[in-house]
Amino acid sequence: MGRFLGMLALGLLGSAGLCMADEMPAFWAKSMTNDPATNSYLARTAKPLPERDAETLRIVTLVKVLGKECRDASVNKKALKAFMRSENYASIKGKSYDNAVFLAQHSLKYFDYRMLAHLCAGSDYLFGPQGHVAAGLIKTGKGKPRTSYDPRNPYLRIQVGKS
Repeated sequence: MGRFLGMLALGLLGSAGLCMADEMPAFWAKSMTNDPATNSYLARTAKPLPERDAETLRIVTLVKVLGKECRDASVNKKALKAFMRSENYASIKGKSYDNAVFLAQHSLKYFDYRMLAHLCAGSDYLFGPQGHVAAGLIKTGKGKPRTSYDPRNPYLRIQVGKS
């Protein structure tokens, strides 16, 4: 019985496609591109939210997360401040702020390591020098997350809002 359980456990690990903690699953590489036609996470993130304030909060949040969590990437602070000024970020207050945070948080509800890896790969498309969402907000890096992949704890906590 013990031998059967051991073989079952090895079979489950192998069939689940799990890997060592520092490696991403190989099948992710095919879709980790800078092209929304092949990177569904990128395509979904490039679509604007229905409310402008929520979209502004989501962009600022994603820029900060990708600048911090993507290998060799950094936030272009001067461009980010100019973007925030142009979008009246400081004037989002009260009920409109609460609604915007709710919508932005909902759009990032299932943010996990896989989404982070795909957005790091596509960060140039979103926020690079010719960014399609907001240009010049990130100095792109290697297109991979800084931290290693842990299949036992794939979700990342994202805090939307002014901090």
